[in-house]
Amino acid sequence: MRYFIKIFIVLIVVLVFSCERNSPNSTEDIITIDISKINRSVLIIGIDGFRSDAMQQSITPFIYQLTEEKNIYYNPSHIVEGITYSGPNWSSILTGVHMNKHNVTNNDYDNDNFADFPPFFHYIEKGHSSTNTSSIVNWTPINSYTLSSYVDNYNLEAMNDSTVFATAQDLLINSTEPAVVFLQFDELDVAGHSHGFSPDAQEYISTANTIDTYAQGLFNIIEDKRLNGEDWLYIIVSDHGGEGMSHGNANDPNINTTIFLTEHPSLEFRPDCCYISSQVDMAATIMNFLGITSSQFESNKDGNTVLVE
Repeated sequence: MRYFIKIFIVLIVVLVFSCERNSPNSTEDIITIDISKINRSVLIIGIDGFRSDAMQQSITPFIYQLTEEKNIYYNPSHIVEGITYSGPNWSSILTGVHMNKHNVTNNDYDNDNFADFPPFFHYIEKGHSSTNTSSIVNWTPINSYTLSSYVDNYNLEAMNDSTVFATAQDLLINSTEPAVVFLQFDELDVAGHSHGFSPDAQEYISTANTIDTYAQGLFNIIEDKRLNGEDWLYIIVSDHGGEGMSHGNANDPNINTTIFLTEHPSLEFRPDCCYISSQVDMAATIMNFLGITSSQFESNKDGNTVLVE
């Protein structure tokens, strides 16, 4: 690792030779780090099965109010993958590439190609391994198939949503180092499958409201950290919507679009009036925010960043 100091920007260039099992390719990957961003952190709240029209002031008051703030990118028509199962969509969210690259087309993760198209955590670990990376999920295939080889902390046993929240709360309160934390709440999807994906289904409404309180509680922790000088990006994303008790019809707009929100107190985002995000945009946004540029990621990626810096 060599350091080149300039007047305004300091970059670290790391030459990574990808001969390890989890490396994207056998070619050289050049990772460049802007150390003016090196102490930044990210919290990603994944909410499974969030139908866009359930994002209402009466159902999810905290998230609704957040969408009214100035310093956000918010899209209630966030485009999901052409196969509207969880496996393909969480894979696209985490890798920044579409299904034709990562090869996950079902919830069994048959024939995945994370070796060539790894999750963005791979580049964080390669470029800045001192960042503490964590994945805390209810639906464990995300960790067992996608993230366990790429993050410092993860669970392989299922947790209910309240445990995901409590574990994340404890992690965030007690951590003072730069961190990237991914969470997945699954009980909204369960409520949809059992009682209907609809803002008129009481069980779905109640579950969405509970997750909204989790999102608020975690946001309050992040706000306290910001007051103490920490620099956090806050993200909410979902894998798909739903209709009736399923989400298999990829032609249904209640299924093939969902919500995506990114928030930061001072950074500028693309105008949400004019840019429609998709599942592959989150990884590029995080890499941009953290100041990590990988030649391999740039070559592979399908998404854009919603940050304007």
